[in-house]
Amino acid sequence: MTATARTAAARARARRPRDEFDPTPWPLALLCGVAGGFCALLAFPPYDLWMLLPVAIALLGAGLLVRSVVLAMLVSLLWGLALFVPLTHWASTYAGAMPWIALGIFEALYMVLFGLLARTVIVRRGLCISTAIVVSALWVGVESLRGTAPWGGLPWGSSGFALAESPLLNLGPWIGMAGLSFAVALLGHLLLFGALAVLGRRHRGMRGFSGIWPFAIAVGAVLATVVVPHPMNRAPVDRPAMTVAAVQGSMDGIDPVSFTMPEDVFDNHLAVTRDTLARTAENGTELDLVVWPEDSTGWDPRQDPQLGGALTSLAEEAGAPILIGTQVRVGETERLNQSVLFTPEGTTPYDYSKRHPVPFGEYIPLRDVFRTVTDKVDLVSLDMLPGEEVGVMDLDALGQGEGEVGILICFEIAYDSLVHDVVDDGAEMIVVQSNNALFGDSDEAIQQLAQAKVMAVVSGRSVVHISTVGHSAIFSPEGRRLDFVDHWEQGVLLADVPLRTGITPAVAAGPWIAIGLSAVGLLGVLAALGTDRRALARATARRRGE
Repeated sequence: MTATARTAAARARARRPRDEFDPTPWPLALLCGVAGGFCALLAFPPYDLWMLLPVAIALLGAGLLVRSVVLAMLVSLLWGLALFVPLTHWASTYAGAMPWIALGIFEALYMVLFGLLARTVIVRRGLCISTAIVVSALWVGVESLRGTAPWGGLPWGSSGFALAESPLLNLGPWIGMAGLSFAVALLGHLLLFGALAVLGRRHRGMRGFSGIWPFAIAVGAVLATVVVPHPMNRAPVDRPAMTVAAVQGSMDGIDPVSFTMPEDVFDNHLAVTRDTLARTAENGTELDLVVWPEDSTGWDPRQDPQLGGALTSLAEEAGAPILIGTQVRVGETERLNQSVLFTPEGTTPYDYSKRHPVPFGEYIPLRDVFRTVTDKVDLVSLDMLPGEEVGVMDLDALGQGEGEVGILICFEIAYDSLVHDVVDDGAEMIVVQSNNALFGDSDEAIQQLAQAKVMAVVSGRSVVHISTVGHSAIFSPEGRRLDFVDHWEQGVLLADVPLRTGITPAVAAGPWIAIGLSAVGLLGVLAALGTDRRALARATARRRGE
């Protein structure tokens, strides 16, 4: 470009109106950060005010409209702390206050990253539809990063998990978890655009009462999702359902010092199962599968003739195999978290080892390093090894009936990649075995149950979510709750669980929705960095306007 051309371009930029919106005063920006994070918290169980999540994102966007990068970082941090510290309070029940607070702070740092990237785009590109798309894509990218790194990440608090009671969930099987996050973020930016216009914070473009239109579009979009159909998803030929009994035996509270499982857990599950078998025999109900939760037998019953014999007798009485959850020692310092199938014939032809142990909960990465910070790392005395094979149990191949059952253990239901794996490998329904007793009376169990419902809809598979102490429920592929047992109660989930063989567009796309949207976000940031335009009103211009 010649000097003359550069001069002409500079003059053109100078003539272009640059003032688009007024910066948010710093006290109000900080308040937006705190209030936004609190609104996001209320969107998740047990509150389920999902409609507040777009409001929370709009408040975060408003808080980022500041001149100072440091202030924007602080706003983002406050938003993250207001959400993640109370959302993960369940971690304090076994780890104590310091690890819990550390977890909340660490998760909040991802919001700082988002805030920096989003502010760069908003301030340089201004408030327009392309900005909303790019910033919403960045929201997806940061959530995807938080759910994968480090050590496999922690997707707790992902936007989609706030939508268990929302009509937006109807979009789940079409666009997946990443698409749901994008949709919520886009709604949030529509609310932001509308609010800035109505409040007179914009100097050009949409101003005044024209700001009603973004609000109307957001509300209309949500209402439209009520009638979104689910993808075609057929049942296996001549096998529409599998009759499943999932047992929640409950137990005494876990010792707060040693965190060992109480001795009554096996006996409780045994007693509830026998009562269930008596009722099904009286009603003439034939079971296809009995499921016990994670940790329902303590250590490996295959090494204990008494426990193993009791399970075999129970399977014989049920006329169906029993899938139990147990811990298996590997050497002196390691273990596996396994699901094991006990048959009426006294065999154990199948086991699945948990593929995604929870860092700092089931194993300690860099143990020697973190021991210098806190001795709480030694609460996990045996590090859990990851399993290597996807958990899909083919009952026909095992000679135990018909049907292919996907198996996930506890937190694995929160990882959409693991859910996709079992569906891709042929699962016609999904069983999630969980032990929520460690988390006491916290909201962890009800939050995890919401994840199970969301993943049932996204994957197009029924989910049998069974916990030692609850909450437990069976969800159909459409998200209908077929049965339920409350927290700390004894009971059984008993239902004809719908089977499906279709692959939803979300599962077919795999990680590419998240990758594609993340790429859009990054390209948008790079494009924004390539311009010297600023959309924040200059102080001199504001004074002249006053």
